[in-house]
Amino acid sequence: MLVDTDAIVISNLKYNDSSLIVTCYCEKIGLKSFIVKGVLKSKKGLMRRSFFQPLNIISIVTSLQKNKPQKLHFFKEIKIIEPLQKIHLDIKKNNIALFISEILKKTLPEDGGVNIKLFYFLKKSILDLEHKKISSAFYLKFLTELSGFLGFYPNMENIDNPFFDLETGCFSGTENPDNSIKGESLGKFKKILNTDIDQINLISISKNYRKDILRNLIQYFRIHLQSFNNLKSYKILNDLF
Repeated sequence: MLVDTDAIVISNLKYNDSSLIVTCYCEKIGLKSFIVKGVLKSKKGLMRRSFFQPLNIISIVTSLQKNKPQKLHFFKEIKIIEPLQKIHLDIKKNNIALFISEILKKTLPEDGGVNIKLFYFLKKSILDLEHKKISSAFYLKFLTELSGFLGFYPNMENIDNPFFDLETGCFSGTENPDNSIKGESLGKFKKILNTDIDQINLISISKNYRKDILRNLIQYFRIHLQSFNNLKSYKILNDLF
């Protein structure tokens, strides 16, 4: 069965001397992995390595076999929908893109099925990163919104309480000594939660609070996702912003 779908490149991995294994989140078929043979050595082929940079938005045609699970698929056709020039040229945007790519690689399940709302959230986030002036709150808002698609968005009841418990995902009147957001960081965190995603780039958060919120959000993901560990790119964000 041929499937024509838009897709977002999540990651690519070199396979032997000439090929790539590319993981994409597809609008119509969810998370899939593809093998692109010979792309690293081909200079005249229809598929180029640059097509498979993380967060590229592409249009593909692939073949799925009914009732026969496949670990690796093949691209029959592929084209770039919109080149991401600013993301690749701007060092801050590029590092945010690498961070988002690493987050998605560690959080999206291969057997998670199709979630069209998630696909369009990711697509919109990438296009905002490409076209808009981005504040330091952008990637913090991205994490909070992504947590909702993964099933553990913060419970907004009792938001006036003085602590956010990372283990329960709830605002609390008592502090969890090891896993709480509190103080000024909590105030900034509440502001992020209460700000519409289209307005998030109007928010400015100082470096110390931003680092604390990011550290806590990473811990929040670790608590709620067993596979979430050994993040590398978020440390670079703290140095850049």
